Amino acid sequence: MSAWILSVAGIVTAGVLIDILLPEGDSSKYVKGVFALIVVLVIVTPAVRLFSGGDLDLGFDTDAPAYSADDSFVDGVNSDRASADEEKIERSLAAAGYEDCSVNIFAAASDVYSAERVNVNVSACDAYSAEDDDEIKEIIKKCVNCSEVRIYG
Repeated sequence: MSAWILSVAGIVTAGVLIDILLPEGDSSKYVKGVFALIVVLVIVTPAVRLFSGGDLDLGFDTDAPAYSADDSFVDGVNSDRASADEEKIERSLAAAGYEDCSVNIFAAASDVYSAERVNVNVSACDAYSAEDDDEIKEIIKKCVNCSEVRIYG
């Protein structure tokens, strides 16, 4: 279907150009007549195919979904967002006195970004003690909405 539309548009554009470039005179009306016949043939071609029992290719698959997500692009966007959230959590933890913490976010594998789990490695953090777990979890929940926070190290 799209090829047919492009051919009609192309033939009409060519007709306009020929009309502009062709000088007036007796030969002009013959050239315009032949060109009008070509335009009619291009427009009628799909109808001839349809009535002759041929398969009319419309150029699109009616069984295909109307749209689909580009998985590699969605994964890239989700990965970038997870990295930005990791940096945000690390800055928030550093501002609260927990410097040198390493944060990893595990996101759900879907079209919509959501953090399933946040892992915080506190092994390099000198200010950390086991009593700080609740405070660290609160800082993380202010930065990212996630269902599980694991603190280790």
